[in-house]
Amino acid sequence: MVKQFFLEEIAKVQIGHLIVNDQCFTTEGTPYITKATLLKLLVDDDASQVPKIDHTVDSFDLSLVPAKSILLNKLNLKETLIYQCKKAVCIGHDIIAIIPNESIVVSDYLFHFFKWYQINKERRHIFRLIIELPPLDIQHRVAQLLNAIQHLLINKDSLVTAVEKLPQYFDNVSKQVNQHSKNLHHSFEQLQYLYADMLHKVFNGDFLNDSFQRLSN
Repeated sequence: MVKQFFLEEIAKVQIGHLIVNDQCFTTEGTPYITKATLLKLLVDDDASQVPKIDHTVDSFDLSLVPAKSILLNKLNLKETLIYQCKKAVCIGHDIIAIIPNESIVVSDYLFHFFKWYQINKERRHIFRLIIELPPLDIQHRVAQLLNAIQHLLINKDSLVTAVEKLPQYFDNVSKQVNQHSKNLHHSFEQLQYLYADMLHKVFNGDFLNDSFQRLSN
């Protein structure tokens, strides 16, 4: 059964703090995410290059959020950056963390909902968002499918580059490699359309309605 929720009913919204004391920063510690570092993470997804802070120091006012939190830089979803952190991080004053209650909503499912809303909906403050949630097992299955597509899209450049480098290892394959490269580019374009189409079907209710209908037959 699908139920409707406001975002604040299924997740905690936490705003970060500005750190002005350099003594917080360490070579080893918890990644500190600001808008600037969030932009870098969206490009290379490498938290090892992000500034680190010692979140165990009690004298500093830090904002620590758990792994799987969804990070935004604005409360308006239409115009924000969206990133799901893989490990616990501290967030700066220009970052908002959405911390899902995973007894109600799967973090990956909520992340893809945000991506769909950003593409397809009007500007809206996150506190006014309404999301329809199926049971957790269906959320997990949907999230796995969308994650698989997204994983391929994220790794598109490295996969295409690997194919394009083949001529340096094998003789007389340049023509075939060029054709395969063109085919790969076309396939990834189609995959991007597929991801957008799947988001539309899932969060407009078409996919879930079809699933429930099959289960009832």
